Amino acid sequence: MKIALVRPKVGFGLGGAENYTAWVACELARAGHEVCVVADRCEAPGVRHLRAPICGRGSLIKTLSFFLNARRVLSHERFDVVYATGRFFPADWVRVSDPLHIVWLNRGYDRPPLLWPLRPRHRLLLWLEKKSLEQARRVIVNSKMVFNELAKHYPLAAKKTRVIYNGVDFARFNPSVRRFRTVVRKELGLSGEDRVLLFAGSDWRRKGLPLLLSVLEELPEDFKLLVAGGKKLGKKGRVYYLGKVKEMERLYGAADLLVLPTRYDPFANVVLEALACGLPVITTPENGAAELIREGVTGYVLSRSEFCLLNLFSFITSPEKCFGSVKNFSWKNHLRQLLS
Repeated sequence: MKIALVRPKVGFGLGGAENYTAWVACELARAGHEVCVVADRCEAPGVRHLRAPICGRGSLIKTLSFFLNARRVLSHERFDVVYATGRFFPADWVRVSDPLHIVWLNRGYDRPPLLWPLRPRHRLLLWLEKKSLEQARRVIVNSKMVFNELAKHYPLAAKKTRVIYNGVDFARFNPSVRRFRTVVRKELGLSGEDRVLLFAGSDWRRKGLPLLLSVLEELPEDFKLLVAGGKKLGKKGRVYYLGKVKEMERLYGAADLLVLPTRYDPFANVVLEALACGLPVITTPENGAAELIREGVTGYVLSRSEFCLLNLFSFITSPEKCFGSVKNFSWKNHLRQLLS
């Protein structure tokens, strides 16, 4: 098939949805499909890039410019399938990769719900979201949590929706990453006795880093926190800001626990990667990837108010059980479901 994938930015290490789109593009190409990526920026080797530039300043203008330019680019070629991994139409398949904007606004994360109609950006995103979901032949979500939200806010779209969990690269993410434990800790100045927490994500406010930092202050001195993602670099107290990390498997190998007190996440792929590496996870019910956690066996699912009790939870030390819980989440299985 001739398949076009649409996303403003596509590439490994750029973000969860950007990483997902790059993986799917590469895997589809390996499977023999003719694949094009419609994006402003594309770092997916082996696939054709059709550039749809993001222009102007401010999120409103940038969002609108990509939408219009991507439509223009697609109008010049015929494709068997147009697969949008974000808010875009017309597309045959639409994947809800980003938080549903209507849910985000109704929960008042950005500002009180009564105020959001005053901002044109919110109106644009809601319009794109609604139109994308309505016109698609098929809608894909990556967790049951998102499916339930879709059924509540967009019931017509829910009727054509499938839950397909993300895939993981087991060649990179597997329990053998524990070999990095000693060397990475030495590089960072950490001891073997330190209890090392790992946080991964660039949207710190939504992913819950401020809460985690406040919790860390109440934990014993042997607790250390590694922060992967964001622009800040350096060490501050017991917090190690590492910036953008390309070799996340090294950090999964060095850490004792992945902690993600997210306020809202359709499916944080770092949870899947961590479990594949044998690393237990603590996250919130607002993370779709919490559906993968076996309570008390591969991690814990806590409300944000319960994160203050982090020190009371024993660390799970069974890499085999963590890996075993996600061993079927391969990219091969993901693509099989996607194309079926």
